[in-house]
Amino acid sequence: MTGSADPIPAIREEDATGEVAAIFADLRATLGVPFVNLIWRHVATIPGGLAWTWGLLRPLYLSPDLAPATDDLREGLHLRDLPVLEDFVCDSAGIDASARAMITALIRDYNRANSVNFLALQVACSVLRGEGRPAVPRVLAPPGARPQIASPAGMPRLLGLDQLSPPLLALVRDLDGFGRLGPSGAIASLYRHLAHWPAFLALARTALLAHHQAGSLRSAHERIIAVGRDVASIRLFPLLQGEAVHLGGADKERVLSALDEFTRLMIGRMIVMGAALLVLLPPADGREDRAT
Repeated sequence: MTGSADPIPAIREEDATGEVAAIFADLRATLGVPFVNLIWRHVATIPGGLAWTWGLLRPLYLSPDLAPATDDLREGLHLRDLPVLEDFVCDSAGIDASARAMITALIRDYNRANSVNFLALQVACSVLRGEGRPAVPRVLAPPGARPQIASPAGMPRLLGLDQLSPPLLALVRDLDGFGRLGPSGAIASLYRHLAHWPAFLALARTALLAHHQAGSLRSAHERIIAVGRDVASIRLFPLLQGEAVHLGGADKERVLSALDEFTRLMIGRMIVMGAALLVLLPPADGREDRAT
């Protein structure tokens, strides 16, 4: 089922049943975030796509090697001279301390999920292209009995495009163009989640516009793709042990097309934009979120 919350075919988390619901639950628990990213919900609409992709990559997500690889990926951002939204500016716009804490937590969750998904899904693309194949067949293990990841208190739901006012929809679409390398039918879920705080999106757009126009966000996106491909192929691909299930030819091409588009045009860009958005908000808990 395609929900109105999504601009491309996707299974909403609340609509998932059976194997899809079980894999969604395992994704949330494994990534440690309270949501399932759009790419996974989109792949779930392709027959066998979700089971194949998660079956292939689940051992990689559980590997101790993935987290250091994502750290190295983020170190390549080199975002410079980004502004900071001072507390009095946010307060004046109606974004109080509790809202800033919620926004920060939400962006951090997306950043963590985007980083690991970006690298792992590039590995899946390599397998689908036949650039090398794991040698030992592997069957997708059933999800473990890990606890559900709870959203922070008051964490809002993902808004549908049809729930946004025309000006807010225009703002979301405009921000979704920052740092882009090419067109895509998808719109980043992070912006639609942050649409609960239109004032923050408006301030972020104003603060980052000059960097977008100067091409620095696009350049950072290009660097992330280059670094990510090297990390995925050299450090992560050799860790695979086997495919989970057979994937038919037509469905295989659909999965490859989806993963390739998302890794090239969506996820890498949102690693950049997520890092930039965090810089705008001084960390209230004393943690350093500056991208260097």
